[in-house]
Amino acid sequence: MSSFKGILAVAILTAIVAWGALELNVGEYHRDPLWALGTSVAFLTLLITDVWLFFAIAKDEPFKWE
Repeated sequence: MSSFKGILAVAILTAIVAWGALELNVGEYHRDPLWALGTSVAFLTLLITDVWLFFAIAKDEPFKWE
């Protein structure tokens, strides 16, 4: 059950960041190097945070065999 909670937390965080990116219209600035760099750093940070959040919530449950 904690794996489900971890996936749900990751999905909620990712949805919030995606909503923020849409609100900032980051797709309109993909040719600007500074915006592209900032967006890529933000998405990489999101990815690392998502992985950390999942394992912080799920702990070692995903690795246990039934």
